[in-house]
Amino acid sequence: MWQPWFVLAVLLVTLVLLASGFWRYDLVAVLALLTLAISGILPPGEVFRGFSSPAVITVAAVMVVGRALWNAGIIDAVSGFISRSVHSPRLQFLALTGVLALCSTVVSDVGALSVFLPVATQLARKSRRPLGQILMPLSFSAILGGIVTLIGTTPNILISGYRLKSTGHPFGFFAFTPVGAAVAVAGLLFLWLLSGTLVPGRPRRGKTEEAEAPTYWAEVIVPAESPFVDHALGELQEGIDADFAVGGVVRDEERKPANRYLRLRAGDVLLVRAEPDDLKVFLDASKMTLTGSQEVAGRFQVTNEMALEQLILPRDSGLIGQSARSVRLRQRYGINLLALSRHGSRVRGRLADVCLEAGDLLLVHGDRQVVDEAAARFRLLPLASPETRLVKPTRILSAFTLFAGAVAAVASGWVSAPAGFLAAAVVLVLTGHLTLREVYDSVEWPILVLLGSFLSISLAFEKTGDAQAVAHLLLLVGRHWPLAALLGLFIAVSMVFSNFVNNAATAVIFAPIAIHVAQGIGILPDPLLMAVAIGSSLPFWTPIGHQCNALVLTPGGYRFSDYWKLGFPLSLVTGTIAVLAILVVWPAHP
Repeated sequence: MWQPWFVLAVLLVTLVLLASGFWRYDLVAVLALLTLAISGILPPGEVFRGFSSPAVITVAAVMVVGRALWNAGIIDAVSGFISRSVHSPRLQFLALTGVLALCSTVVSDVGALSVFLPVATQLARKSRRPLGQILMPLSFSAILGGIVTLIGTTPNILISGYRLKSTGHPFGFFAFTPVGAAVAVAGLLFLWLLSGTLVPGRPRRGKTEEAEAPTYWAEVIVPAESPFVDHALGELQEGIDADFAVGGVVRDEERKPANRYLRLRAGDVLLVRAEPDDLKVFLDASKMTLTGSQEVAGRFQVTNEMALEQLILPRDSGLIGQSARSVRLRQRYGINLLALSRHGSRVRGRLADVCLEAGDLLLVHGDRQVVDEAAARFRLLPLASPETRLVKPTRILSAFTLFAGAVAAVASGWVSAPAGFLAAAVVLVLTGHLTLREVYDSVEWPILVLLGSFLSISLAFEKTGDAQAVAHLLLLVGRHWPLAALLGLFIAVSMVFSNFVNNAATAVIFAPIAIHVAQGIGILPDPLLMAVAIGSSLPFWTPIGHQCNALVLTPGGYRFSDYWKLGFPLSLVTGTIAVLAILVVWPAHP
């Protein structure tokens, strides 16, 4: 029988491609699904069966409901209260991480984090604390909050669907709360006590008293009136009191190395690396102008109409894989890309032609309303904002009441989760909390494509006997292990996978294996399914394991290895607490 080996090979190649990030995860999932369909392993009637799964409907409805709660200003009100009322840096850190974790129990963790990012940035600058010491714990707090309820994270919704298939009853809305809350509280306590020691804060050289700011690569043009025309590059570097570096010179479309003896000419384009404040000092002193916006020169004009924004590219941004020139950012939208920051690495080629990647930080200038509209269109998140949106208490109350009604209906078993949250989404639209355009914009379609594809792939994984075969191997090794050891094994393995592969894909792979292992040793599947849910939802080791981790990579000034320093001990703590909590809450026998 070649089918089991073929499915296993397709799955392994898919996981490698997902971990490499060479292609986007939804494209990889669709290619894997098509491969199984063309091979005949999945018959025509089952190829797209995963897209009709209740789990996919629930995830889409929860995205819409979460957007409505965000629109109502609930999170803005909370974050604004923290920034106005809490003044101690230590208490601010405790409040930010704790409240963000609480918000993430019912709202998308990425959406909640996007609101708290500007608040954290402003508070870090006011308290003169390195931003890097705040953003990683903030990201981890958002992830921890998601494991507390059914809708907090996608793996929980998927695991509930597998329990429905196995036992005829899904996990309830608060079924994850006892274990999830224990793990989240333990994780937050760990972050509060030790994150300051384990998270690197890299203050700028010579400016240790200030919060660290992102470093950008910008292109500047040397005009004829610059005082440094016909001067050596070394004189430029020594003659301006700012922290900057020149990475190269473009002259007549030819790239030249940044030789300190190279004499500058009018029309030269310099690739300058600096933070926003230093870049402004450099432009003012050198009389040079940014190539993307010669009209605003080096003045960085900010008025009621004009805005200077730092925007982060999340994984689902419409600008991923494109350049400012290809989308005609200036010609079509009137927005100037002034500079770009990418994980501290050098930008190759001309700025307008750089292919944008997830996690890039853009410094843009343009009409304030146009910048805001473009940010919404391309799903860009602001790093810092001088003000929060107008909050209306009546709007918050009505949105929260509708949401609470849906939760009560689902928790009581009156309606299923897909029906309850889909109904809530429809009512929120009818009551004006969302427009139809916002409904479609709020749905992360790549995630739904990934879920639908992997749920169909999971059918092939079970149909060919691969899931049973893997479960059989685990039973040969661990049949006589205590339940605590099996729980630890599933948590550890799913944690490892979720740090390199999408957490939803991890849950879909290991949930059927957990069910077969439970059947093999004669226990209820609940403990092992809960272990898979916890392990799949807590990727702390890498910036690619979760979108929240990727969002803070560049603004926090982190290296890839920095996540491991805090994430690995945090994983040990949360994994241990999860095993103990599951043993207490979820019995292995009726």
